[in-house]
Amino acid sequence: MTKDNFYVITGGPGGGKTSLLECLSSKGYSFVPETARQIIKERLLQGLSPRPGPTSFAQQVFNKDWMNFLSNSDSSILFFDRSFVDSACLLFDADDSAHKKIKDALNNRFNDKVFFAPPWKEIYRKDAERDQTFDEAIRVYKRLEKWYREHGYHIVIVPKETVENRATFILDQVIN
Repeated sequence: MTKDNFYVITGGPGGGKTSLLECLSSKGYSFVPETARQIIKERLLQGLSPRPGPTSFAQQVFNKDWMNFLSNSDSSILFFDRSFVDSACLLFDADDSAHKKIKDALNNRFNDKVFFAPPWKEIYRKDAERDQTFDEAIRVYKRLEKWYREHGYHIVIVPKETVENRATFILDQVIN
């Protein structure tokens, strides 16, 4: 199943994805927030470590991301702050045997254009849910870019400009 009206905005941590999605939301577009942040936030509220083991964390993120894909059926444009394609990569890197159980899900597709917010040192900040270093953010970005390309997606790099200009850039790609 391909959902051409579903667009992914992804990249490494701290590339401005959430601010960009909030700007798109202010223009009337809906988005699905990043599930990894939600899981980390919930765990911290329970007094737990931010993440369980790598395989367990990747599986939890994938399960939520997959349900977000399946449960949204609106025909209007919907943006995703990361996707099950991201979490499938995380699961593949953590445990190939666990990935083999979900790899058929990758036959389901988002729009072929995937927007990548590149690492941007000037705006990068750690916070309660983001504990990676900037160098780790670069590695995540490169890994995801390679992964999406391997799965046949067209990478569109979001320019390092104001949030408003970035939103306009994406909407020009989506609407035109």
